[in-house]
Amino acid sequence: MVYSLRQGAGYNTQAMSNVLPVRDVRQKTHGMRKTLNVCSFTLLFIGCRKDSNSFTPIDCDIQQVYVSNAKKITIPQGVWGTVSFAEGDYMPTISYHAPSIQHCPAERTVKIYQYSTVNDAVPGNPYGNFFDSLNTQLVTQVHTDENGFFQADIPAGHYSIFVVENGKLYANKKHEQDGLSPFHFTYHTINVNLVMTYRVTY
Repeated sequence: MVYSLRQGAGYNTQAMSNVLPVRDVRQKTHGMRKTLNVCSFTLLFIGCRKDSNSFTPIDCDIQQVYVSNAKKITIPQGVWGTVSFAEGDYMPTISYHAPSIQHCPAERTVKIYQYSTVNDAVPGNPYGNFFDSLNTQLVTQVHTDENGFFQADIPAGHYSIFVVENGKLYANKKHEQDGLSPFHFTYHTINVNLVMTYRVTY
């Protein structure tokens, strides 16, 4: 469409001065499309990233710690693993944010006893997974490195394993038959990871 800008043509030249030539309109439209495409790509990229409140910060990538610690084994038989500490809120939520859990390796002392049940233990307070002492025999104890790695060269058998926390024995799980943090192996090595979860809200 061609517009006449002559004064006597019956057009308001002031109004027509605001009309962009067709080529300028096309250029602006093309620019807007490029901007929309960039915005769409940016939103897609952000949507695929983990939220900053995801399970663990980058420097506490517990899965990577597990992989790294598995390369440290030097014992021919026995038990090895990683001690870690988890804390935060793991309550169900209707939001799109992941639970705010921090899960990092922890440097602690690990004690291994002959297989023990709740009947062999003196309960400690204030949590049910803590015990003051055990009436069973202590087999060995080891101290982890800064990445929570531990290993103990022990003969095949049935054992209970604990983490020393604030002067008490912490059992990270209980067997259905009242066994405390039990594990059993018959040859070579067994991997037992000990996660302290008493500060996690479920």
